[in-house]
Amino acid sequence: MLKILEEITRIDSTSGNEDEIKNYVSDWFEDLGFKTKTDSAGNLIVRGNSDLWFITHLDTVPRISDFRVEGEYAYGTGVADAKGSIAAILLAAEGIEEMNLNFAFLVDEEEGGTGSKHFARNYSGRAVVMEPTEMKLAEKQLGSAEVVLEFRGVSAHGAYWNGGVNAIELAMREILKLKEKYRFSVQEISGGSDLYAIPDSCRVRLSFIFDFGDDYETFREMVESLPAEFEVLEFYEPIECDSIPEIERHVGERTVMLSWTDAYNLKKAGWKVTIWGPGNLEDCHTDRERVRIADIKRCAEIIRRVNEEVVE
Repeated sequence: MLKILEEITRIDSTSGNEDEIKNYVSDWFEDLGFKTKTDSAGNLIVRGNSDLWFITHLDTVPRISDFRVEGEYAYGTGVADAKGSIAAILLAAEGIEEMNLNFAFLVDEEEGGTGSKHFARNYSGRAVVMEPTEMKLAEKQLGSAEVVLEFRGVSAHGAYWNGGVNAIELAMREILKLKEKYRFSVQEISGGSDLYAIPDSCRVRLSFIFDFGDDYETFREMVESLPAEFEVLEFYEPIECDSIPEIERHVGERTVMLSWTDAYNLKKAGWKVTIWGPGNLEDCHTDRERVRIADIKRCAEIIRRVNEEVVE
């Protein structure tokens, strides 16, 4: 299993560059005697005899750290998000004689989600979307909004600490006010220069999190009231996960998925979905990304059992 994880993690599969890892996964299934298909969006499909799918994504963010093993964990960009899930599926497939489950390996999850949009429109069923949830089943996926704010100030010589209108300080004050009411992270901030002048502009990109009961229209009105130009780059409402008994028999603990996943596009297209997989989301997209090796093996065992039980 560790060899599988290392090989697929070392493959560069940044969004838009999924062909090599897709070929690896396809060859793996074909060598085991299972047919694969690539759809027009670039998603890899393996069909079985039921309506239940295990779905994950092939792409990763750009490489931050290389693969390594320390103790009970494997580290490296993509090991949890979501190549640990891919490795679990490939390991499970080795022990499957009759394919009852369906599998889909989607492209472009980390960028525009075009893979899942296309897939969700052309297939139907129930899905376990494999993402890092620390082996817990997600009860819901929270919503999100990405907002860019452009604060304008008035420049002055840098020695005049109280001169002009400092756009960066204005942005800081407004951000602190927002923190009192909303859940969000500052993803990016830029402004000022090396001219020794009071900054007259500051650009901020914020990522907001929404739960059920949060009112988007009130949020939008708040953004419009800020002393800044704004653009809402994207907004996704939260989704409830569905009951899928075949996986619930084997997974007891529950959690909440804080980030957008392909489950959103599936849910909006009428699928029943849940989210589950190895790894800790908090460490993903950082140089600390890791996955517990034993959890991948456990995932594979559960997938094999579900494959046996799904047609009973």
